[in-house]
Amino acid sequence: MIENAVVEGELVVVRARASAERAACSACGTVSGRVHSRYVRRLADTAVAGRPVVIELQVRRFRCRDRACRQATFAEQVDGLTFRHGGEAPGCRRCCNR
Repeated sequence: MIENAVVEGELVVVRARASAERAACSACGTVSGRVHSRYVRRLADTAVAGRPVVIELQVRRFRCRDRACRQATFAEQVDGLTFRHGGEAPGCRRCCNR
């Protein structure tokens, strides 16, 4: 969910937050709704009107419900926007041929 978009100098900053109630563990696939913490990811995206764009996305870390899972917590991913350990939005990756 987009909260706002502002121009800060030469940069366009889009502030958003993930809004799914649950997420699947990246290690075992178990679905959890138990939130451990929150943090902000900064994703580079393609330019708008010649200005670089940064998406500041608030995401949650969930606790895996499977006690046997090797991963106690995991970060939620937003389909089409984020992936594990990624610092760029998919649009930026396509544009720059990475």
